[in-house]
Amino acid sequence: MNVNNLFTYYLVVNFLISIAYISLYMADVAYFVKIYNLTYGVLILFLCIWDAIRYLRNNNIEDRTRAGVQFSWLIVSFALGYISIIYAPILYTTIFIVAIESLMSIIQAIWGASLLYLAYKKGYSIIKV
Repeated sequence: MNVNNLFTYYLVVNFLISIAYISLYMADVAYFVKIYNLTYGVLILFLCIWDAIRYLRNNNIEDRTRAGVQFSWLIVSFALGYISIIYAPILYTTIFIVAIESLMSIIQAIWGASLLYLAYKKGYSIIKV
């Protein structure tokens, strides 16, 4: 599978998931946000810790690179998620919240796709877990 197909697939999946989350967010703001933020924060934090451990314990350069790329993507994902949590309460309408969340999702998708592209350009297979 070439990099362009992976890049396209990655962006499409992130776009569809973003649409699903935006729909859920607009349907029931208070309940969805509480559950989403808690789940998101806990999962991303544990995945970051797991990838950091994998990075430190691997001696194989490809496995180490894979873990490093995944870790850096998760750190940015974690940061963007919590930036949006900080800004969401000060936004007055749902449309502004949706706009900020959408912007954060786009930044996250582009960051992840860029990491995949750079890793594949150097010859590493990041997708293999």
